[in-house]
Amino acid sequence: MNNALQNLRPVLTQPEYDFGKLLAHVLSPSRPLQSEEFLRGREEQLTGIRKALYAAGRHVFIHEFRGVGKSSLAQTAAFTLSSAQQDPVLLGCDKSNSFGSIMRDLFEEVVSRNPAIEKTLREGAGGFNLGLLTGNGKVTHQEGRASEPNTINEAVRMVRYLCEKYSKDLVVVVDEFDQIKDKEEQEHFANFIKQLSDKHVTARFIFCGIGETIDALMSAHGSADRYFHTVSLDRLDWDARLEIITGAADALGIIIDDTTKYRIAKISDGFPHYVHLITEKLFWRVFEARNNGTVSGALFELSMTDASDAMEMKLKQPYEAATRKYTNDYETILFAVADGHELQRRSTDIFESYVRIMKSLGREPLEREKFNARMNSLKKPSYGAILSANRTGWYEFTEKVIRGYARLRAEQNHVQLEVDHPIGTRRLGWKGAEKARL
Repeated sequence: MNNALQNLRPVLTQPEYDFGKLLAHVLSPSRPLQSEEFLRGREEQLTGIRKALYAAGRHVFIHEFRGVGKSSLAQTAAFTLSSAQQDPVLLGCDKSNSFGSIMRDLFEEVVSRNPAIEKTLREGAGGFNLGLLTGNGKVTHQEGRASEPNTINEAVRMVRYLCEKYSKDLVVVVDEFDQIKDKEEQEHFANFIKQLSDKHVTARFIFCGIGETIDALMSAHGSADRYFHTVSLDRLDWDARLEIITGAADALGIIIDDTTKYRIAKISDGFPHYVHLITEKLFWRVFEARNNGTVSGALFELSMTDASDAMEMKLKQPYEAATRKYTNDYETILFAVADGHELQRRSTDIFESYVRIMKSLGREPLEREKFNARMNSLKKPSYGAILSANRTGWYEFTEKVIRGYARLRAEQNHVQLEVDHPIGTRRLGWKGAEKARL
């Protein structure tokens, strides 16, 4: 045992509270990361954001499907770019939000951190109204909240004022932007960003949304694209997945074999949430085993059940709706859809995977006609609409992150799916690929 591990091993003999706090420091399945120290596999994107924002008047839009770590990249970038004195402002959207309500939330968040800003605004009016002040200089409230700005120009003046009084390096993250569906509201955001840039306001905004959101925002204003640095975020590569697992193990003094690392990396499907969640559950099992910090096959199997039980309901619900039927045909079909590395798969390829999986389980596969009927059922709301398909017979999980959950369930059922990315096979070499199949 090397000296570094000898020094760390006492972590495993500490009280549960101390171990839990350290574990939460190195693994974060439930909330976005905020530090470069733990953000694995996103160095290139983070550097790109930093370089892009050297240009005055530019903002950022991070997009792709859910679960790939957009919020972690956005928050880490925001904390990297903010001044040491003032943290960035983190805002989330829901279906009830509008441009005006998000601007009001921004104002209230900053005022809650520095009430002197509201005092200065009340006494001097800051040279503007913002829809936040009455004629006699008092802040107006609606149901206990400040009013929304009435125009784009008022919102721009408000943000300029916050830059002057709160932080000239103000960074604002607007997460879940795809929740704002109204085209007029999207246009307000596009015009707002343009005005910020044209009027040399120093604040920088980082938006996060699913893939089609960026198209909607760009189409809302003809020149919007010149004001944005866009980042399309893919799933984590194999190296990043392994770095997360190894880094956490080293920090905790846990001995984990390569085979287990590769199994976690494979099951995760490149979604950071799954890497963090499965590793967290495994390391809790190791801590409770009091076996000098060594991962075993039995502990890994237990941790898989823990991870599956702890999965978010919004991910489990479509899966359960699809598989809680009178027959058990549907789950193996979902395993087949999640086989290999492609997010979209042809029905013929899925059927080939399905036949292989059924044979490995010693079960008779459905005939192709019945198989096709089951596939079509999985597109229906009564089955959680877990699958989507186009007219040419290409299928995919409606929510891509559920694909990783299907791979987790396959592992629990001792079904071996193919390595989830061909690059992983090339990078790991034949020995690493073989471990990933174990």
